[in-house]
Amino acid sequence: MNIKSHSGMTTTSALFTVFIVGFALTIIFKLGPHYLDNRIIQGAIDQVGQSDINGKSDSQIRRKIAGFFTINNIRDIDTRKVVIARDDNGTRISLDYEKRIVMFGNVDVVLRFSNKYQAVDTIDN
Repeated sequence: MNIKSHSGMTTTSALFTVFIVGFALTIIFKLGPHYLDNRIIQGAIDQVGQSDINGKSDSQIRRKIAGFFTINNIRDIDTRKVVIARDDNGTRISLDYEKRIVMFGNVDVVLRFSNKYQAVDTIDN
């Protein structure tokens, strides 16, 4: 009788590995697009803030941000949530929002994003 040595994964360990990989891919594919969208949103706020916004009204700034959102296919963020504050130091643009994603069953994930830009007023003497 010749006994051969078997090596490799058992069925249980193979199923466990498939489960872990599937779980990780589910998280990546459900949460990843929201983080990419947030990078686009922060870029839009930075780009609008770096343009000349000192003489523009709040509605003009929001309209410009909405244009960036439309171009980049960001449809589920309301530009009325954009907070524009002006003081002696300059103009601040901020957008705080939350995303709720259903993972599986009754398990939800809440992502909180906070985007800010501080435009400094420059006075030439």
